[in-house]
Amino acid sequence: MTAPTLTVRYFAAARDRAGVDVETLPLPPDATVATLRALLAERHPPLAPLLRICRLGCNDVFANDDQCLQPGDDVVVLPPAAGGAPRAQLLETPLIAGQAEALCVREDVGGLVTFTGTVRRQNLGKTVERLEYSAYAPMALAEMEAIAAEALVRWPLLEVQLLHRVGVLQVGDIAVQICVAAAHRAEPFEACRWVIDALKARVPIWKKEVTADGAEWLGSTP
Repeated sequence: MTAPTLTVRYFAAARDRAGVDVETLPLPPDATVATLRALLAERHPPLAPLLRICRLGCNDVFANDDQCLQPGDDVVVLPPAAGGAPRAQLLETPLIAGQAEALCVREDVGGLVTFTGTVRRQNLGKTVERLEYSAYAPMALAEMEAIAAEALVRWPLLEVQLLHRVGVLQVGDIAVQICVAAAHRAEPFEACRWVIDALKARVPIWKKEVTADGAEWLGSTP
């Protein structure tokens, strides 16, 4: 019987320190992501200091250290993004049309796909007066950066930008902007939709809707 294995792929500085792009490794019994992290540190000593701050993904999804690994898993080792502006921002000042797009313009970009979410007047039969957004900023920004990094792994993209307002927004104000850039057009359409869905599902940003009937934190009803 063939011994179980998994594939490990390295990116950016992690690739340089490991000295390989990809390798197939035996899968230890009852292995977790933490087990693999320790194994990689022992296997590639120059990588060990960086591994402490790397995120590991399994089958194109970010993985926690206690996640169990299975034969055939595809694991990626992703160092923190660096060397430029962040890909995620929480802003108290008004967003303007094209703000995220301007951060993605590059000479090698052939296609830009953007999503802009605005405050609408009517919601579920109620007349909206304003929205109030709040966030736990440290975790919100970290998760937004993680979503951008995950998108860059899932698709052949060149850039991803996520901008979100916090504070009081009036009807017509822009609440969120996402821009995805790639060399061609197909990938950014799919990636942009995935990014906004992931943002709404995973990021600790809360929305209070104020109407003539009162105020309600949306999504918080048991």
